[in-house]
Amino acid sequence: MSLIPPKHYAIKGDSDTTFYQFHPTLGFWGIPNMERMVCFPQRKDTYLRISHNEHGNRDKPFPRGNTGKTIVCIGGSHTWGGAVEQQLRYPDLIEQYTKKTTVNLGHCSLGLDQACLALMQMSPIYSPSVIIIEQYPWAIHRVLNNYVNGYLRPHFYFDSENNITLKKIPALAYNKLARKAIGSFYQYRKELFEHMAGINLKDGYSPQMDPIFLYWKTQYYNPMYDLVDKLLGIIRAFCSQNNINLMFALGATAQLFGPASTSALIDYELPQKKLSQLLERHEIHHVNMAPAMLAEHTQQDPVIFGDGHINAKGHAIFGTILSNELGKLGWLN
Repeated sequence: MSLIPPKHYAIKGDSDTTFYQFHPTLGFWGIPNMERMVCFPQRKDTYLRISHNEHGNRDKPFPRGNTGKTIVCIGGSHTWGGAVEQQLRYPDLIEQYTKKTTVNLGHCSLGLDQACLALMQMSPIYSPSVIIIEQYPWAIHRVLNNYVNGYLRPHFYFDSENNITLKKIPALAYNKLARKAIGSFYQYRKELFEHMAGINLKDGYSPQMDPIFLYWKTQYYNPMYDLVDKLLGIIRAFCSQNNINLMFALGATAQLFGPASTSALIDYELPQKKLSQLLERHEIHHVNMAPAMLAEHTQQDPVIFGDGHINAKGHAIFGTILSNELGKLGWLN
């Protein structure tokens, strides 16, 4: 859709804030029943109709009285479908290929911790038989970031006895100014810890030198992976207790598409490898999308936008591979 609508009906790509509102347990969630025409930075000459349903998800209305097997997809902006038409996103394609009701709970900047809480809170609404968690490996660091896009996030941490503990959203967070004040403290604390570890993400940041890919910074991120390990255990246990089949879809980080790493100590697959090891430890089925994405990518016909988000071709790869995988596993019978 290239027709530019009236200005009062159009916005330019601020999907991380425009479509969201405060949520008392998840920090933020989509605004229900909202519709806008959006021009995303990745497609500057195109306006897309973006709409949220009654549950605040970028999805069609959920069919009342649904008794069939439901597939729930959750993830960040890749699953939400930044700069991609709704019907071309991989959850919509999965529904088309499998003929099973598929729900999209993807939201921009959603962390694995929020996904964990959202699944436990919202699964009774959708009664899923399959849950697919899309995880962009680089974005795993969100479990360390307690303040995103003006919203406080619930987060897990290890207490003094090394037990995993949930830090809930404080009641004051209803107030925007209070959120900003608390968030400023969280941001200062995060930057202080990074500074003490020799990490500077503000000045002269280079995606090719992001510390999450640097072997000499793994000690700083080891506690993060320990936290992810516990979260995976919680999600796995929840799905087992509720007879839900669980699958992770691991995307390809933008750095893998070039230029190549210039050092043996910089590995753009490092977070993906760490995640795969943890998923295998918990016996969670997962699919690595990177090989197929890289094989299908060309400069003339890419699978990602310039900022690393998957485009319609990338979504088609996700949709095809995940649908085939569900069939092979017999999870749709």
